[in-house]
Amino acid sequence: MKSVIKIVWNALLWLTLCIAAINYEVGIYIYHQACGQFGMLMNTTDFAEYEAEHPLNEKQNVNLELIVKLKNYSVDSLGYKPTKNFTKIFDQGQLPLLWALTASDKYKIEPYYWTFPVVGKVSYKGFFEEKKALAEKYRLVCLGYDVDLRTVSAWSTLGWFNDPVLSSMLSRSKGHLCNLIFHELFHATYYAPSSVDYNENLASFIAHKATLQYLKNDTTELNNYLNSHNDNVLIENHMAIQLKNLNIFYDSISGFSENQKQILKAKKLHQINASLYQIPVKNRKRITGLQKSILEFKNAWFVDFNQYNGLQDSLETVFNKNYKSDIRKMVQSLKY
Repeated sequence: MKSVIKIVWNALLWLTLCIAAINYEVGIYIYHQACGQFGMLMNTTDFAEYEAEHPLNEKQNVNLELIVKLKNYSVDSLGYKPTKNFTKIFDQGQLPLLWALTASDKYKIEPYYWTFPVVGKVSYKGFFEEKKALAEKYRLVCLGYDVDLRTVSAWSTLGWFNDPVLSSMLSRSKGHLCNLIFHELFHATYYAPSSVDYNENLASFIAHKATLQYLKNDTTELNNYLNSHNDNVLIENHMAIQLKNLNIFYDSISGFSENQKQILKAKKLHQINASLYQIPVKNRKRITGLQKSILEFKNAWFVDFNQYNGLQDSLETVFNKNYKSDIRKMVQSLKY
């Protein structure tokens, strides 16, 4: 396995040098990402070896076994593309491994885009080093963008490499682990270049339906998952309305001075935060966290929201009308 990784690494290094000759910044970024990715891949272990070297509690042991079942289920019952993803594990030692950055225009919900070979235009950028993520964040802030920088619990290399399980995944609840695994595995089954919002919305939609199907005979875990998901739906419905109002608001102040825009924008965001108390969620801590994020990330938060949640209603309509609520049929029609 590691010899194969070294061969791929050498090929990718030459490719990166070629890209750098055309676009230096993109080439250097890809080089650093490749170093982070391959550094992780070279330090993965088999599940059995990981269990032998680490004292796992009952939940972690159950989740390790669950991941194997979810992989098989994704292929056999959902029609996902078979991959070698999630067959090894990386011990991250309770530390964050990857940071993701998104940015938006200050007075429009309009994402900042980066362009890369193969994947095309993307509205986020990942970093294996926090200092490089912070440098990019401050660069964009200086250019006048609203920026969201956050840690990432999982990601997909779209089937290019064998994505490992991260040790932090083993502490998740059953429902949330199902959703995470189904989401990331789907990216290796379907991915449309330069269509980040569609890709992420679709993966989120498929993962949710797959989780419901997988947990249908486990009443306790299904109810736990649905309680959390129902809070998500209440928040998403409320924020979709706020997003529409925010777009109208920004159009209405387009002719104002910069100082006026700043004051009115701050008032508007505070109004949105005050409206969150109306959402009848069971977990009230979600509201406090959401308010903090909106005030800190501003328009970049709404870019993230669109990226994962903006198309859920339309996907539900297509799912029911075109696929008769059959998740396997939907996956099969999308699989490349």
